[in-house]
Amino acid sequence: ISSSCRTPQPAMAPTNQSDRSLLTLILDVSPTTWGERDLKRTAQDRARFAASKRSVGPAKLDDLLTSTIAFCLSFAALKRDNAVVVIGVADDEVAILYPRKGGSGRNNLGSVVHDPPDTVGGKVDAKALNESVRLGVAELVERASAKANKRAEEAETNSSSDGRGGGGDQSRPPASPSGGAAIASALTVALCTINRFMVAAGAGVSALAPSDRPGGAVGVSSAGASEGDGGVMALITGSKSGKAKTKGQRGAPSPRILVVQATDDRTGDYNALMNCTFAAHKGTIVIDGCFIPSAISGRAKTSAYLEQASDRTGGVFLAPSGAAQVGGALTEVLVSVFLSPVAVRKRMNLPSLSEVDFRPRCFETGETVDTAFVCNQCLSIFKNCPRDSCPTCGADVAKKKKAGSPLKKSKKARHA
Repeated sequence: ISSSCRTPQPAMAPTNQSDRSLLTLILDVSPTTWGERDLKRTAQDRARFAASKRSVGPAKLDDLLTSTIAFCLSFAALKRDNAVVVIGVADDEVAILYPRKGGSGRNNLGSVVHDPPDTVGGKVDAKALNESVRLGVAELVERASAKANKRAEEAETNSSSDGRGGGGDQSRPPASPSGGAAIASALTVALCTINRFMVAAGAGVSALAPSDRPGGAVGVSSAGASEGDGGVMALITGSKSGKAKTKGQRGAPSPRILVVQATDDRTGDYNALMNCTFAAHKGTIVIDGCFIPSAISGRAKTSAYLEQASDRTGGVFLAPSGAAQVGGALTEVLVSVFLSPVAVRKRMNLPSLSEVDFRPRCFETGETVDTAFVCNQCLSIFKNCPRDSCPTCGADVAKKKKAGSPLKKSKKARHA
């Protein structure tokens, strides 16, 4: 075909940097709960396969990792300038799994955050994502298991020493935490990471900006002035003029957080989790929640705290169960429910919460309460009033006078 017969093609529209998104994925990989699920799944599948029936869950850790990695790659395929950060949490341990700390090139978090505005593509490396997440989860589970074993040994040593001493201290607190993963700590790390992206997009000063860039750590604008000056002034004065317009030129990413939780809620982290929720709501950061129930007797079927966080920030919450967790079904759930951009969700028929239980839980017993006692120092919630001091912050409890205490007698009036 000659060039004269070809139909002229319209020029490709330039990439709009403001449409890029930032996904911060939080994975609950606590070894205890996933070990229980593995044992239950193995025993249950053996019986079902003998009866020529398919597996109905629960999901194993490998199923979760495979599905979440596929979800991250699907998110990166939506727009080539999208960025992904994966955070792992196992019991008390929290770490950024991807990009890995100290990685080379784009596998380093500093490179992902501080890429020049004209750089597009290559944000998510599929091979690096798969290797980093799996290696990071293995290291995180190993640290959490080692810490749990150490706590068990200390508890055994203390109990044996108390037995030899005769009686011992019965009021000694338990060595292990109150169960569940440190989701509040992971949310804090996620918000800090998102803030780094926003500071970098707004031409602000970031302490982790690479110093080998031309013009110094903050970079030099085309006009010759430091980009950090305008960012600092915009942050201090709140002005949107001057160098602060660099944020619109580069395009700040649209941030969102997806929490994949498998353990029960930590009652002691309620305040911290709600503080993170309010901070995300103020920063227009959507928190999506995906709770993976284990169908084990005595374990939670949903997360009341995650429901509240998703409802408060306008996110989506879902708790897939049964066959929706195995055979690639979990990948379909994540992609069909949580992949869509926030801007188009109002036009989609996504699952919504009919009712959210906003009742808090007692920080000591974990029970849901309608009426409770609140510490005026740390705002901890208790079903029963503490006797001497707040178990959370140690503040003294003001004691009221007894109802039957005698009152001071007043003097009788004299009669003339």
